[in-house]
Amino acid sequence: MLNVLSILPEIRFTKAGVTVPAELTLHFEDVRREQDIISACRGMDFLFVPAAYPPVTANVLNHIPSVRMIQSAGAGYDQVDVDSAAALGIPVANSPGHNTGTVAELTVAMLIALQRRMLPADREIKAGRYQAMRESLFKIGLPELGETTLGLVGFGAVGRKVAQVTNLLGASVMYYDVKRPSADEEQALQVQFKPLHELLACCGAVSLHAPLTPTTRGLMGAAELARMPGGAYLVNTARGELIEPRALAEALESGHLAGAALDTLAPEPPPGDHPLLNLSPAARERLLLTPHIAGTTQGAFHRMLTGALNNLQTVAAGGPPRHVVNGIFKARTAALTA
Repeated sequence: MLNVLSILPEIRFTKAGVTVPAELTLHFEDVRREQDIISACRGMDFLFVPAAYPPVTANVLNHIPSVRMIQSAGAGYDQVDVDSAAALGIPVANSPGHNTGTVAELTVAMLIALQRRMLPADREIKAGRYQAMRESLFKIGLPELGETTLGLVGFGAVGRKVAQVTNLLGASVMYYDVKRPSADEEQALQVQFKPLHELLACCGAVSLHAPLTPTTRGLMGAAELARMPGGAYLVNTARGELIEPRALAEALESGHLAGAALDTLAPEPPPGDHPLLNLSPAARERLLLTPHIAGTTQGAFHRMLTGALNNLQTVAAGGPPRHVVNGIFKARTAALTA
């Protein structure tokens, strides 16, 4: 029987109907600070972390000698210092592909909600201003997704799923990624590659699907937002750190962007003085926020957690870990417990 410290709360497993393999004993601790993580890891064979928190730093990694492997509950793993883990011989694995359609669903829903001004319309109608809102929307003129040129920044599994769905609705889809698929794949997916600066300049809506790396941090700053056409829309269901929040706040205040929908912010939860929480009433109308829920339906959790636990079960039985992200393909032989 091997011990797993899960920073992911127990309710996530029970609500998703996940069965824990008999070889594993899960210990649930809501720990965020370095010293608390270190203390909770004593005697643990595996560390099971959410896809976005808490930071598993080099200091933490150097003080958890019993931990043989770190498993992320989802596709994300940017909260783990993967290079330090590799140097210590600790494999870090994620659980990719289980919520691809889930994230794509919310991405498309957010874009449609922005274009059709669904939330302002809902609020105004409930306030008794049905006719005024209806006339206002007719006066503005509502765009539709089927007539939109959509730019996808990042073209992994989620980006491709968004392309498939929006193509069915008639959108013209362009993409940018450092890894370009073959011409045959582009043709099959009905997408066109554009360098980032060109994509931003010609797309009426841009959706972010890039991972968080040193290169992509702050990817959408003031210059990039200014390059987007006036009246364009921005959606982010990837990582909050991809966008410079003050620059986005200014683009919303000026009206340069017609709307932005964000499922992720940096940091999370956002402090009260976060630029995007202190907009003017007019700019606030253009912003839609959700609390990092794009990939967190019960079905997605069931698939992600089951896949991650199966990976730990394989390692517990002496097999190699799957979906390793730091190049270490064998679980560490644990040192004596601190």
